[in-house]
Amino acid sequence: MRIRLAHTQALLLLSAVLLTVLCMGALNAWNLRNGFSDFLATRDVDRLEQFAALVSIRAEEAGGLDALAAQGVDLRVLLREFGRAQGATPPRPLLPRMAGPDQKGFFAPPPRPIDSIDAFKDRVALYAPDGQAILGKLLPAEAGAYVEKPVAVNGNTVATVRMLKLKPVPNDVETRFLTSQYQSMLVVAGVLLLAAWLMARWVARHWVRPLVEIQGATEQIAQGAFDTRLSTHRTDEIGDAMRNINSMAEGLHKLETSRRRWIADMSHELRTPLTVLRGEIDALIDGIITMSPQALQSLREEVLQLNALVDDLHLLAMADLRALPCYFEDMEAVAFVEGLVQRFSLRASQQGLTLQLEPKPERPIAVRWDAKRMEQLLGNVLDNSLRYTDAPGQVVVTIQSDGTHVTLSVEDTAPGLSLNDLSRIFEPLYRADPSRGREVGGSGLGLAICQKIAKAHHGAIRAEASTLGGVKFLMTLPLVGDNSV
Repeated sequence: MRIRLAHTQALLLLSAVLLTVLCMGALNAWNLRNGFSDFLATRDVDRLEQFAALVSIRAEEAGGLDALAAQGVDLRVLLREFGRAQGATPPRPLLPRMAGPDQKGFFAPPPRPIDSIDAFKDRVALYAPDGQAILGKLLPAEAGAYVEKPVAVNGNTVATVRMLKLKPVPNDVETRFLTSQYQSMLVVAGVLLLAAWLMARWVARHWVRPLVEIQGATEQIAQGAFDTRLSTHRTDEIGDAMRNINSMAEGLHKLETSRRRWIADMSHELRTPLTVLRGEIDALIDGIITMSPQALQSLREEVLQLNALVDDLHLLAMADLRALPCYFEDMEAVAFVEGLVQRFSLRASQQGLTLQLEPKPERPIAVRWDAKRMEQLLGNVLDNSLRYTDAPGQVVVTIQSDGTHVTLSVEDTAPGLSLNDLSRIFEPLYRADPSRGREVGGSGLGLAICQKIAKAHHGAIRAEASTLGGVKFLMTLPLVGDNSV
């Protein structure tokens, strides 16, 4: 049988409360049983001190004990006043009853509690300092049988109030008291356990319900429902877990969408040259096109375009599987960039564009890069700018170093790109519409490859709007590309 987390949590909470109640109940029961008589004796001594203080006050007001007695104040008067101050109930009268042959004709009142005010009155007397009884009955003189407290008038002890000690508590009285206390503790324990059970149910719902939701959501995500989301306003760790699951589901959804788009775009990119190639071959077979060097050259160009596309796809796939293989060597960055700009200058002039490196750094910049990969990186960026810049226009290349990194920038004139296109321009096979569409050529993988090359050199590349009206590519690379900076 599977025990659910809600039941386990509720049982643990109830067990903890039950154990606490039992320990507290046992401790209180032990204290009551062992300290009941001590409690009564202590309270009796406190009453004696209060009564002695009352006698002292009345004696001072009257001018002394003799004057107090002359006013007709005896021990019973003082004890009645003390009883009223202590909140004692007046004595109940005897109730008449039918008298039997050997019975008196009144009901006796119920026995007084052993520590009541009435019982206190029967055990108190006022004694002079020489031990003579002044007020009250004569009490036993055995040592240890009584407790006494002084009565002071104007700072002088004029008498003592003597009180007989309580007799040991009868078993039935102690039993009744302890029984009432145990019953009270049982009632409190029952209320606490009921409250703990209600709280356990609430805690189980509050903590386990989101876990059940997480379980259901992860199960749906595992089955491919990447649009599953958890709604939560919690700020604790469970809320963090739910938000992380939402982020994971969103990432998987984007990954799955990207994978499907990748497959669709890749099939589209491969279909175009294959369709052209098949059309030309069919035309040759049907005799529509005669076999000639020009026809073979056209077939060769289509095969080369298809081969370049497959090479780019293979390069991206390898970069995704592991770091792009690079062979680093010492080189001079300024001369390298200047030579690449000169190679693309002829093509730029043929398209009605100007390509220039400005300003040219006065000092050389020594770097350690993979020359072939860097040529591919900067070449793809320059090719992209020349391909998608309207004539007449210009492409400007800059290079500068801060001592640890080299910053290369390539920016062109109109047309530009929207912010959405700039954020997605490095996605494989992504094409911005309409001005930078497929009709101008390109495989759509060049910039994605640039990003992989920059990453392999522990650098980065990004695109932003250019002040010239087009797009600006910024490449930040460390001087030593084979070491992470």
